[in-house]
Amino acid sequence: MANELEGYICFNVGRVMRRVYEHYDSRLSPFNLTTPQYMVFSALWIGDGITIGELGQRVALDGSTITGILDRMEKNGYVERRPNTEDRRSALVYLTDKARKVGPRIIGFADELDASIRKNFPAQDMAVFERVLRQLSHSQIG
Repeated sequence: MANELEGYICFNVGRVMRRVYEHYDSRLSPFNLTTPQYMVFSALWIGDGITIGELGQRVALDGSTITGILDRMEKNGYVERRPNTEDRRSALVYLTDKARKVGPRIIGFADELDASIRKNFPAQDMAVFERVLRQLSHSQIG
């Protein structure tokens, strides 16, 4: 039965994503961060002082999901929201000093996972795999 399920792309993508979450969760637990929070953290590490809408575009999540993630990150002292002087209806999201202090220790977790995956496959295969993943992420499903 398991072999039949492995014939489905979504089954395999789901299995891989569970393994990715396990990788991040084991490394992030000492910092009291979840994998989705880490993705937001990483997007802000690249450049903070952005709106929730911009942040959502960076990590491909809707505003209400981002708001929930930010609420928990703010409670744990990793982000702060400041008024947007150019648009009073929105706030800008910034990493805190606490986040900047631990950032160098955790931001490399994505590089670590990438290197671990890449070492098992020829570069040519990885290039095709990455191209297909990007196409899938931008194509309509269903």
